[in-house]
Amino acid sequence: MTEPMENSQIAALVELGILCRGEQVDPVGPGHADPGPHRFSDHAQLCRFENPAFRRPFGDRSKEAFAPLPPDTTMESAIMATRLVILLGAADSPELRLALASRATVVVVFEPDERVLIQFLERFKLAGLNRPNLFCFTGDPRSFNPPLQELLPADMFRMGVPAFFLTERVRTLYGEWAGRVVEYLETLHYRHAIYGLSGQALSRSRPLRNIHRGLLYDQQVHAYENVPDYLNAPPVSALRKTLCGTDAVLVAAGPDLPARFDYLRRVRDRVAIICVNNAVKPLVEAGIKPHFVVINDTSIASGQVFKHIPKLPETILVGHCLSDLGGDRFRRKYLFGSLLPQLFGPRDDLRLHGSVISTAFSLARLLGCSRCVFIGAQLASDNPWSLGYSKGTLKNSAEAVERPLTDAFPQLAPVDTPFGERLYTTLNFLDAALWLTEEIRVSGVRCVNTSRASILYGEGIEYEDEPEPQGAPPLMKDLYRPEPPRVDRAGAARWLRGEIRLWSSVRDAARTLLADDSPAMTAKGMAILDQLDANNVTYLTERREGFWNEQFYRLVFEGDEADRRKGLRLYFRNVFAMSGEFLGLLKRALESV
Repeated sequence: MTEPMENSQIAALVELGILCRGEQVDPVGPGHADPGPHRFSDHAQLCRFENPAFRRPFGDRSKEAFAPLPPDTTMESAIMATRLVILLGAADSPELRLALASRATVVVVFEPDERVLIQFLERFKLAGLNRPNLFCFTGDPRSFNPPLQELLPADMFRMGVPAFFLTERVRTLYGEWAGRVVEYLETLHYRHAIYGLSGQALSRSRPLRNIHRGLLYDQQVHAYENVPDYLNAPPVSALRKTLCGTDAVLVAAGPDLPARFDYLRRVRDRVAIICVNNAVKPLVEAGIKPHFVVINDTSIASGQVFKHIPKLPETILVGHCLSDLGGDRFRRKYLFGSLLPQLFGPRDDLRLHGSVISTAFSLARLLGCSRCVFIGAQLASDNPWSLGYSKGTLKNSAEAVERPLTDAFPQLAPVDTPFGERLYTTLNFLDAALWLTEEIRVSGVRCVNTSRASILYGEGIEYEDEPEPQGAPPLMKDLYRPEPPRVDRAGAARWLRGEIRLWSSVRDAARTLLADDSPAMTAKGMAILDQLDANNVTYLTERREGFWNEQFYRLVFEGDEADRRKGLRLYFRNVFAMSGEFLGLLKRALESV
């Protein structure tokens, strides 16, 4: 990296908030003015690797939420298709002026060489750049502090698929830098504009119409199941700085995990082993008891692993309050995430994103651990069509299939590691890796990755096959005797009784409707449906296993009278069954208060 240049115009752009400067990349070439033009990038756009079914998730099937731009895209067609244009190379080109003339378009200019930027400013003049739709950046995209992922607003990426235009200078002299910028920004577009459509929140609940969306079905189940833990488990903040100076070994469920079992056995008493929920089964089966197990996924499927392990009285569970908390498998638990703090007390959150390995890293930071060693945290595969997992997990790894690459879904997105290896990953894991590596970079926590076949790399992350522990042994005994949480038990009992009354009322309404064969049944059903749409009951029903939302929508809102009656009966049968499930959970919870 080279030192940033001192220039009055650059300083003025920084002062105006138009320019952000990262660490300068090594300059290439003489640094003369870039004449342009800007040509559309021919790379495989990241959104091509998302399931195209999510492009039109709404009731209005004509509206595309995202779509790759065609290879013959011009600046004229780009500003018609999207409102986000990224230009790589500071050049006073017709394309830049056309983009800036579109007041509805956000224009972002990235320049690797500040010598070229100075030449550009001499031609374009400061006044021409002082406009609300323009932002400029120089330097390495993974060098900003705060990181680009925090500097760039989420709303910017909801304006459309980013259209990238490069000058020939950037394409030929700074191709690797350009690739890093493109991948970073397209990953942020996925995070802010696509994940909300393809992620867990809308699974089995496509937004075909306007309803209230609160807790997911799985989260509601766990909210009721976990009441005994809310009464007894302390918040995760009680762990703050309790293992200062100890190395943390963060264990994930990648295919490399079994090769590290001997290493884990050797260092177990000299480090704090923090294991993600999916890795606990193979770890325990290998005779290695982790010090901590972490779970943040709130789905029912995520907690199934706890049914396949023995009781682990020496292992502490750190879990999100709406996750499966493992029942009696763990003697001591610490919770993060808030639910009804006025009843169950306030709880801090752990910083996390995309993958539970990010939660494990956040826990290590909270504990005060001085160094983090990653094992099995690969987040990628050498198989272009499927991710791989450790033997012994509940996830199946598909065998590699030889077929031509398509650079589109269902192929996984390609990633090249610093070791020259081509790996493949999901967009979710690509995003998780970006978030975590940037978090590591700005945290200052020293990290070691034991797998070359991983996409966790960057500043602050070294590679070492079997790093020797450098810190103090973990002193765990005090962590098993924390102060109990202060909980309003009487208030909790009142809340549970209120929930019992609510679901009894919902069940009675569903029972009455299902017993009604009169001509008025349809009108009554639609009136009750309107009420349940507004109080989250419909969303919970849509999320419940076995309910097919699109079939329900087609019958009730697109069919004839007979179809509508059939669709309403389908809906209220599921509401009746779900209400009974919740009432059983609530009555057991009330007994624990």
